[in-house]
Amino acid sequence: MPTKTFFNLSKEKQGRLITAASKEFSRVSLNEASINNIIKTAEISRGSFYQYFEDKEDLYYYYLGLLKRDTHAMLIESFKKADGDLFEGFKLFFPQVLTLIMHKERIAFFKHLFLHMDYRTGTEVAPDTVRQCESNKKSKDTLKKYVNVENLDLVDIADFPILIKFMMSTLFGTIGEGFNKKSSEEEIISRFNKKMKWIEYGVRKDPSNQEEMKL
Repeated sequence: MPTKTFFNLSKEKQGRLITAASKEFSRVSLNEASINNIIKTAEISRGSFYQYFEDKEDLYYYYLGLLKRDTHAMLIESFKKADGDLFEGFKLFFPQVLTLIMHKERIAFFKHLFLHMDYRTGTEVAPDTVRQCESNKKSKDTLKKYVNVENLDLVDIADFPILIKFMMSTLFGTIGEGFNKKSSEEEIISRFNKKMKWIEYGVRKDPSNQEEMKL
């Protein structure tokens, strides 16, 4: 999280540093990113950088937070439109997230993020309500408010956050797979909807359905 010193900067100076971060983190992955390149582009000293951020990871996750700040509202609105149906809500949410990620000004950054994703990045990229739903009662209650849990076969309501995080992991895993395979947005959406169907209905074959599997 940026320091108070950063927030005391003018909007122009803040913007210059964020633009420099965007340029560097879109060029290479976080591990390969260079603070020297960032401070050179932003036209600040190394000492000034460390007055604003603890390290490049601190700047990276702050920038990611700026990009994903609308995803919480998008998720809640999707659940509302789906009348609380968890699976339909995720299917409405997914194309919106994909559009955000595939925007020409963000796609390079997110491509590096998804192709080099680790546990922390996978956690941080999720909407805050989902990221905190296991440890934060308010976040969990917010999700339960908009999702009809009565339609879910959960033995224990404590399993609800686990299910939500599993589905979010499936969502981001599908996007990463799309980047890796260089799939079109339509192919990525189709693949995600298929996975949602598997989670919702299972993959055990219905004996009444004798359709042959395509090999």
